[in-house]
Amino acid sequence: MGMRIALIGAGNMGSLHLKVMKMAGVEIAGVCDVKDEVLRKVKEEYGVPVYKDYQEMLEKESPDGVIIATPPHLHREQAIYALKKGYYVLLEKPMGANLQDARAIYRRARGTNRLMVAFSLRFHGLFMKVKDYLERDLGDILFQWHVALGRTPVNEWIKDSRKSGGMINENAVHVVYYFLWYAGDIKKVYGRCWTLEEDATIEDNAAVTFVHRNGAVSTLMQTWTAQHRWRKWGLQATNGTVTVDGYLGGDYKISTREMRVLEEGNFSEEVELMYLRQLKHFLHCIETGEKPVVNEEDGLKVHRAVQALYRSSRLDRMVPL
Repeated sequence: MGMRIALIGAGNMGSLHLKVMKMAGVEIAGVCDVKDEVLRKVKEEYGVPVYKDYQEMLEKESPDGVIIATPPHLHREQAIYALKKGYYVLLEKPMGANLQDARAIYRRARGTNRLMVAFSLRFHGLFMKVKDYLERDLGDILFQWHVALGRTPVNEWIKDSRKSGGMINENAVHVVYYFLWYAGDIKKVYGRCWTLEEDATIEDNAAVTFVHRNGAVSTLMQTWTAQHRWRKWGLQATNGTVTVDGYLGGDYKISTREMRVLEEGNFSEEVELMYLRQLKHFLHCIETGEKPVVNEEDGLKVHRAVQALYRSSRLDRMVPL
């Protein structure tokens, strides 16, 4: 018998998780959402049990695991409930709307091996490729950068700081995660946040520098009020350079200090592949009891770095971690 996975939250991310579960041949044990029209659509497309109460769904369906893809302010209650009941949980990033949420989830998950946090870049082909080159050829990171110019996503909760936690908290945590994955723990943070949109209680512009314990420096600049889109990232290491013109795809080049190009091209893969690899790792952890490679420790580290950015912006000074 195959794995049975339940889903809480069937909006944008939830619908992607459903698609990927189908690709993986996973049995969808049940889907919970607060919106009738969303549940009608899910019922029509997948023919699975639907619920408006996630506790009732977990009680009735007893799945092998649960994916939580609700807005960040709901994560704390839902994740802690599912973990208390002994379920394996794949929790969409971020862990919560704030550091307090993240700490509460961390305390419940610690030592259980049952929480995986969906920092999906860990499973993306290009980001995995760069990590392999770092370990094999490029040496230690001196500095890395990520510049992301775009517009605020259209949904009803994202501009509310109580629900999303902020642009960096809700969105750029993917970048903060891979900074940590590539360069290790962060020891101090300096940054600045701005809010331009009048109906927003979140920052919609931010610039931040993270100094890692090993001396590496990571810089992130992001806006949701750009007049045109532009995105680039890369790194300089002791033995080489990586540049990417894009985000999940685009022209990339990986070179050594001796001016030898190790690899270059235009990277492209279906975005579902990243989520499929992520889901397969989650299923593997349920089967074996292994600790997920992306877990509550990573989630808390990311939240601490984000909180330090917000604090640094308020105080206008470097904040130690």
